[in-house]
Amino acid sequence: MNAGYVTASYEQGFAVQELRGRTATLRMVPELGGRIISLRSLKTGREWCWHQPRPDWLWANDAGDPFGASPQAGIDECVPTVAACQVRGRRIPDHGEVWYQDWNLDPEALAARELRAVMPLTVSPFVFSRAIRVGEGGAFVFDYSLCNTGTEPEPYLWCLHPLLNLEPGDRLDLPEEVRRLRLNGGLGAPMALGDTWDYPEPIPGVHLDRCEVPSMPGGCLKGFAGPLETGRAAVVNDTTGDRFELRWDAARIPFLGLWINRGHAGFHHVALEPATGAPDSLADALDDWKQCSFLPPRETACWSLTLDIS
Repeated sequence: MNAGYVTASYEQGFAVQELRGRTATLRMVPELGGRIISLRSLKTGREWCWHQPRPDWLWANDAGDPFGASPQAGIDECVPTVAACQVRGRRIPDHGEVWYQDWNLDPEALAARELRAVMPLTVSPFVFSRAIRVGEGGAFVFDYSLCNTGTEPEPYLWCLHPLLNLEPGDRLDLPEEVRRLRLNGGLGAPMALGDTWDYPEPIPGVHLDRCEVPSMPGGCLKGFAGPLETGRAAVVNDTTGDRFELRWDAARIPFLGLWINRGHAGFHHVALEPATGAPDSLADALDDWKQCSFLPPRETACWSLTLDIS
């Protein structure tokens, strides 16, 4: 089967579209917010997308549901916030406004081997689009746009939210410039919003690059690096040879969110989250950290990232 080939199937009653790259397959459920539920290496068979250890690990959600009540499986899109907050009198839901929607794929794009959907947000005056295709090198390319349909400049955050399985020997490969993280919070040690930790070893014996956090098992951590000059982040395993890498234009996406969960709620996963701003709350990014993007009325922002599994 050639790269770029698209096939249809079902998972737990939900329609799935599978896109084959050069070195991996990607499976996406349009009905569940365009959620990517599987990224499987064709070389080693490794499944990168995490999901809960239960047979019924997929289900639909409604607007206003907390993200913790979602399947939390694989990769979601977060826009225009990650944390629930109130901005300009709007109550923006947890993890944004697209992950709980039923996405309708563009049939012409699908015929051209591209998974493309356009989604009006349910609260904020934005229209979001994402298209996934196989690039010339065989990796998956994600093309995005966000249009401000309102009459005023609007602040926003976007981040990719990929919950990845952890395997023995996994380590993080981040740009050399990442020497500190500004924390969003966590469990297992005192961690307040805005605290700064050294990377990779903020506490003697705790190596974040080895996906370790304080008080394992049970701890978790969310922090941000940036603004960055290099848009790249990877999880690698030197024993198996597996590599999950994201690449993007840091001029358009200047931050990297790092989430490491080593037992909170019984889950173990890591997330590399390219982001347009920080921290998770758009309200905090706007008022306190002053690290969010603004989109003028009737204008559209566009960006891309590459996901490469080798």
